[in-house]
Amino acid sequence: MVGQVNFQLALSREILHQFEIAQDSRQLSSGELWFKNCLKKHSLVLASLQRTIARLRSRISWLRDGDANRKLFHLRARHRKRKNFIGKIVAGEQICTSHEDKAAAIDDFYEKLLGNCLDREYTINLNELEIIAHDLADLELPFSEEEVWNTIKILPSDKAPGPDGFTGRFYKACWPIIKEDIMSAVSAVCELGRPQLSLYYSPP
Repeated sequence: MVGQVNFQLALSREILHQFEIAQDSRQLSSGELWFKNCLKKHSLVLASLQRTIARLRSRISWLRDGDANRKLFHLRARHRKRKNFIGKIVAGEQICTSHEDKAAAIDDFYEKLLGNCLDREYTINLNELEIIAHDLADLELPFSEEEVWNTIKILPSDKAPGPDGFTGRFYKACWPIIKEDIMSAVSAVCELGRPQLSLYYSPP
């Protein structure tokens, strides 16, 4: 699909260029003017579609107007599917290539760096601190539609909060349509159950 969009856009621009050359030497007919105007609109749509595809492929958070044509952008978009991978780890004179050996080398390195946790000689008697207990039962109440909408309103418009690719602008624009489905999903998560909260807070 991307190749078709690029080809159609290039073809439209080339035809428009030829119209501009012809217009310098003669007056275009009404049919040619109509076709030229249609091509301009078609080119704008294709350019917008090309930019949208490029943004979804790259997921570069700092993408702004004009950045899609830069070399760095296309390099990032082309290599986005590559995963972070450590091929080998050199630990002393040993070269670790298997997952188990690399994990052991990393554990050994940080164990030597951080040391072992020693048992404390003293403990804190929390009962003597007279910490004020607060009822936090409200934290387990279901999320309201207002809370979810207020969260959506502060989402960055050009970033996708999940792997589905839907940006904050989508959630804001389509909220009247998708809010029932979103609230159902949120309610389902809340109904999964979680342990009772037993938290204490001491004011400063």
